[in-house]
Amino acid sequence: MVGIFLLTQSLEAGAPIQTGSAGNARVIVNRSADFGGDESINLVVDGVQVAVLGINQNYDAAVPPGKHVLSISTNPKTYGQDSPSQISVNAESGKTYTFTAVWDDSERASLEEQQ
Repeated sequence: MVGIFLLTQSLEAGAPIQTGSAGNARVIVNRSADFGGDESINLVVDGVQVAVLGINQNYDAAVPPGKHVLSISTNPKTYGQDSPSQISVNAESGKTYTFTAVWDDSERASLEEQQ
């Protein structure tokens, strides 16, 4: 419960979460500046909702090494959005994986990996 509280506080303040677990990878999900003001982003990691991102918010957390699935959906749901947009990442210890939530077409939001 403390971890959830810290995540919520960090998201509200717009600051990243400090991760202290050696050996983990880091996942960052940013909301694009032109995402829109009427929708929030529901972020799910490995089947568990971890954040709801509003304007100027991001997600920054440690994940253990291995395969993870990130998915997003919008709230409210956009027309034609039957299932969340998903992306897989094979996280390696010590690496950072950064994604941006964008509109890839007029009806569906998705995650783009940043290089």
